[in-house]
Amino acid sequence: MAAIMNWKRYIPDHAATTVPVLAAMIALHFLFSRGDAPEPGIELVSGAPMYYQHWQRHGEEAGFDIDSEIAKLELSDENRDRLIRQFLHQGRYGMARTLLLEVAAAAVLRQDQARLGDTLMLLGEVAINQQELSAAEIYLQEALYLAMSEDNVLATARSYQLLGRLNIRARELARHAANTYDRLWQARNSIARGQYRGVADSLQAVIDENISIRRYGAAADAWEALASLHDRVYDGYQAQQARIEAARLFASIGQMTHVHRLLGELDRALISDNEMASVEREMQRLFEQHEQQLVTASQARDYQMLYHHYLRLGEVERAWNFRIKASETLAESGDRAMYRRQTDVIAVLYNSNFAIDRAKKFLDQAGDFYRDGGAEEMLAETRDMKSLIF
Repeated sequence: MAAIMNWKRYIPDHAATTVPVLAAMIALHFLFSRGDAPEPGIELVSGAPMYYQHWQRHGEEAGFDIDSEIAKLELSDENRDRLIRQFLHQGRYGMARTLLLEVAAAAVLRQDQARLGDTLMLLGEVAINQQELSAAEIYLQEALYLAMSEDNVLATARSYQLLGRLNIRARELARHAANTYDRLWQARNSIARGQYRGVADSLQAVIDENISIRRYGAAADAWEALASLHDRVYDGYQAQQARIEAARLFASIGQMTHVHRLLGELDRALISDNEMASVEREMQRLFEQHEQQLVTASQARDYQMLYHHYLRLGEVERAWNFRIKASETLAESGDRAMYRRQTDVIAVLYNSNFAIDRAKKFLDQAGDFYRDGGAEEMLAETRDMKSLIF
């Protein structure tokens, strides 16, 4: 018991400033980097395939148990409980986030700190799986401060553990992009040297993986490389289709300069005037969808600012209504609008090195709390998580 009473010795020096800066963090997050997860980068290493496969296997094991986490909330509303589980299992994280924020708002009004903390941690996990790592950090920092203020040792440990997992995920995304970037350049080099065997399959895998980590511009670059491969082997039709696919991705993220360039490279002997007009209309429609998504994201940002405004005025219920409204609005915005900006891969990989240090620090702090709280199983889980850090 004495060890538990001394748990505050593990609080980092910056903890005292958590509350004053938290609102600013959230505001800046929605203003500049909402949804812009720490972007993956590039690191060229010898023996990459074997290393990558080892890392990927562990990364896939790092997911969270949806049903057990929802069960911790002990929701009395069976319909809401069912919907949250359903949305999470379906990967519809935006819809699940809104429902969870409604649960959190109700907990705030009832001053149910335990449920609020559990809900914030689950919101953090949902954001991690949605690759909204900046949002995840905000939820988890809120949960951490709440746990500290309530002298809740195990909740504090869990918050630190999830912050560690968040930074592991940031590094994982960097490793994903490192692998795809490396393979893209290898494919380009093979094409330039006239070595075409297996290149098409490799480029298709690069496209699929870049889309899975929300790097749509990089996926479009891979489509262009695939088009150049088909040009080399005199398959004009496949080259044409690859350029159109690249143009679709660029239009979806608002890069119309690239779209016009790619459409200008199409062989008009292989596409009729009607087909060309249809392609151009499709590109314009995708661009207009992108613009509408930006408007939607701007509306969500306004709602988020109103949340902070009314929270400062002490109108908690009204504030949380706007926070929920912001989430509802964001759920209507497409992923490609959210991830339209892509940091240079070298800078991204450099930044991911700091994620390694943060992950170690947070997991060490979580381990200290679990040890003092006698949670041996969670302590072992935290040690296992440290093995995922590369």
